[in-house]
Amino acid sequence: MKIKNKNLQSLAIITFSMAIAIIITGLLTGCEADSATQRIEITPSSAVLKYGESVTLTARNGYEYDWSLTTPGIGVLSSYRGNQVVYKSIIDPASPQVQVVKVTSTFSDSYYGGGSSTGSTPVTHTAEAYITHIPSTNTAY
Repeated sequence: MKIKNKNLQSLAIITFSMAIAIIITGLLTGCEADSATQRIEITPSSAVLKYGESVTLTARNGYEYDWSLTTPGIGVLSSYRGNQVVYKSIIDPASPQVQVVKVTSTFSDSYYGGGSSTGSTPVTHTAEAYITHIPSTNTAY
């Protein structure tokens, strides 16, 4: 569609340019996160596994997730970065053992409002999931 009025044409170009600038600013400042003040979560937050079993853990409400284990010798992660990982039990304990899986997300606590970006202090959020390793025998716990 061709706009014949020069003033309307200029206004359309300016409006389009502003929309592109807002989108680019959002992408560069990490607006994928719902909010830097919102807590990140892991689902499921707990699981019970026997030797060789696994569970998929998913983090949300953050940006660029880093995962870690408190006791690496009892389980492994498929990856240590990303919003989703698979945790696998690599032991058959004599009695229940708990693994704490921790996810950390660091990003800027800022928002785009009224033409300026405010408050760009990096904020680190963490969440934990608890994986209980139980013996492969039929013992009830």
